[in-house]
Amino acid sequence: MLLLNTIMFISGACCGSFITCMAERHNGMKSLYTNQRSICPKCQHQLRYWQLMPLLGVCLQRGRCFDCHMQISLRSTWIELICGSLLLLNWQGPLATSAPLLLGYAVLLFNSLTDQAHFAVFPITLIIPALIGLWAHPLTFSVPLLILIILLICLYLLAWRTKKFGAGDVDILVLLACLASPTLVLNSLILASGAALAVFILPPQRRQLPFVPFMTWAFILLTQLN
Repeated sequence: MLLLNTIMFISGACCGSFITCMAERHNGMKSLYTNQRSICPKCQHQLRYWQLMPLLGVCLQRGRCFDCHMQISLRSTWIELICGSLLLLNWQGPLATSAPLLLGYAVLLFNSLTDQAHFAVFPITLIIPALIGLWAHPLTFSVPLLILIILLICLYLLAWRTKKFGAGDVDILVLLACLASPTLVLNSLILASGAALAVFILPPQRRQLPFVPFMTWAFILLTQLN
């Protein structure tokens, strides 16, 4: 069991490394389909295979690029650690529950990185996990579901009429509604809104704040606690 758990953690960490790589290549306007290995953003040296090892690569370099000795961003390392932990915690659960959630987590993390970098969300990435989630857990009518539907309609109208709220944020909420119960989605929204408001009012002042990362972490936290 220890060996299997180790394999699952390493597999999740590799998925996290891939997610971060795809997001960074997109943010840097680079092709996603290439055989070229990643490069150091500071010195532009192509990374060696051992430098690309999830979690171990940054440890072997002691947090600094092997070539230019500039400090390495730990964003990828955190994503690798989180993805490895999520797969480790969920792989033994019922497939109908764990598979849609894990795929949803991956898509949410990718869109969190792109939203944080360029306020960009990619609805096409949300389709497959949403469909799998609906297939595994069809929606049933309830008061929380009705409240959520009304809220989504209002938010889409707000996004259409103003630039204060992006339609991509609402698309993310639709994905969450396909993956979890309406009550959990509403609680995630409340938690994410409170955290975003706290960050927004604290110095330094910000004119615009990416909301997808807040929704992602709130959703992951509540689904895991649930």
